[in-house]
Amino acid sequence: MSTSFTQVRLHPIGEVSDPHHIRAIGVLWGRISPDWSIILTGGFHGKSLTIRPEAFGLIQKLVKRGVDSALFVVWPRTRNGFVASLEVIGVWKPSILDPDSGAQDDLPEGENWFSIRGEVCHKVWWDQEYGPRVSVKVFGEHFVTVDFDPTQVKLYQGDFVSLDAILTVDGRLRAERVKKISIPEPAVARPHQGSRPGRQVRRRSSAVN
Repeated sequence: MSTSFTQVRLHPIGEVSDPHHIRAIGVLWGRISPDWSIILTGGFHGKSLTIRPEAFGLIQKLVKRGVDSALFVVWPRTRNGFVASLEVIGVWKPSILDPDSGAQDDLPEGENWFSIRGEVCHKVWWDQEYGPRVSVKVFGEHFVTVDFDPTQVKLYQGDFVSLDAILTVDGRLRAERVKKISIPEPAVARPHQGSRPGRQVRRRSSAVN
């Protein structure tokens, strides 16, 4: 068994496949009600909580075993800086669901952790109440908005970043760690009248310092 396969099996969120792997995924602890619905901890105030059929099947299995809590793997969607919806795509309770794996129910990242990876699609801007935030494109035209501390790293439009975030009690994603994977390469402008061939044009936009 390879090391990478072992690590993926022992964690609900797999390792990135390459440095520019994009994703917006997280884990949240939640309680399972007798009617098989779930109540997630943290500051999720959105009205939309959907559960994939395969995840619902695992929830049913836990209830039948008398288990009333677990870690849930979720996809976040943000709107106006807040997490507006969550989609439950998996359940993490290996002691019950996969006891032979050797995996632990508790994760080193804790029970409130999100991995956001993608390209900064807008310039960093300030929210009057919550401070600076950044939008990260994670799939097509879809982006996730995350609050962050600009003293950790300067971000510009086009940067590819990796953020470890938590869901706050206010219902927002806040980056605890920010890592810049790469920055946009300077683009070569097409020659036109009055320009010099090969002129370098940077794609960076202004950003919060």
